[in-house]
Amino acid sequence: MILRKEYLKKIEPFVGQPMIKAITGIRRVGKSFFIRQLMESLRKKGVPESNLVYVDMESLAFDSIRTYQDLHAYVTAQIKKARGKVYVFIDEVQDIADWERTVAAWSGESKRFDVTITGSNSTLFSGGLATKLTGRYIEFPIYPLSFPEFCTFFGKTSRPQDNVFADYLRYGGMPGIHVLEKLEDETVMPYLDAIYNTILLKDCVDRHQIRNTALLCNIGRYTFDNIGNLLSANRISTYLKSQRIAVNVQSVVNYLAVMTDAQLFFRVPRYDIRGKRHLEINDKYYATDLGLRHSQIGFRDADISGVMENLVYVELRRRGYRVSVGQWGTQEVDFVAEKNGTPHYFQVTLHLDAKAVVARETVPLLAICDNHPKTIITLDSVHGDSIEGIQVVSLRDFLSERS
Repeated sequence: MILRKEYLKKIEPFVGQPMIKAITGIRRVGKSFFIRQLMESLRKKGVPESNLVYVDMESLAFDSIRTYQDLHAYVTAQIKKARGKVYVFIDEVQDIADWERTVAAWSGESKRFDVTITGSNSTLFSGGLATKLTGRYIEFPIYPLSFPEFCTFFGKTSRPQDNVFADYLRYGGMPGIHVLEKLEDETVMPYLDAIYNTILLKDCVDRHQIRNTALLCNIGRYTFDNIGNLLSANRISTYLKSQRIAVNVQSVVNYLAVMTDAQLFFRVPRYDIRGKRHLEINDKYYATDLGLRHSQIGFRDADISGVMENLVYVELRRRGYRVSVGQWGTQEVDFVAEKNGTPHYFQVTLHLDAKAVVARETVPLLAICDNHPKTIITLDSVHGDSIEGIQVVSLRDFLSERS
């Protein structure tokens, strides 16, 4: 088991503190292994086994826990012999009906209970729990493997660095692919396809009682096919109708929301840099994991620009930035990444091998009248250090940076 040290470093200061720890992320992103790592860390610090309770809602061993009453009864029975603080871990908590009632009750007994939960839907805290636990929970999102983590998972292999980077672009960062004997399409793509279908079934179809699964799949494939492009429900509806697929705009809106909630996609709003406000139409969508995308529509050379944008967006999110698509007049800035009140502007381009390309990428950045950092990310491995104060960095170097 390889430690995901960056996440452990972030969560450990909050363990034992009077707040619920919520670990969120797409299914199969490694939340269960991360919980086990956290539990092992507590064991090493001397916490006895009787004070650790783990509930895995994807295991048949816990199939009898269906409601918040079942959860309360199970944990109560497990801690009869425990003395002092009890550490409760609940994996995929959204599969328990009204789970927030029990978790909220435990949060009121912080001297007795320390609770960590995981969930696979992005609206985990938009309902009753947000009201009941205002100021008493903290969220820790887990993302697919970063490029340095991906390299670590390869461990002792002797593959050249260029090949490892190509594999990362093609297969993404779902940790489970590294249990496969070889990273090749014949083994990885069926595995990723199975993950995708599980997410569609459990977090979309079952959770939201969707009947038209064929339409859901079509919208998913179209969205994968248009990562990095401005999208609207009307545009998707028009395309599907051209393919003789019956659909209305509201259904597209609903199904996009369902897949975003299941964390298959990130919905990214546009931001008017000059007016300092978010725009209400034509968002962009990026895949949470490119491997899942490629398992559905394939890996194509013509898509590399969108793939690059996707990688940069997810990496910025992994580093804790709030990210929007920038708009300066009629010109687009690929990303406005904000952290601690400070923006950082990014352009992503395949190459910087022509004056016209350099002008296209730099003009919007130079037009922004502030002194905040500006960066161009390119696939080129050899490039100048900067252009009129704008930093230039290769995609691989950018992804290799430690957050």
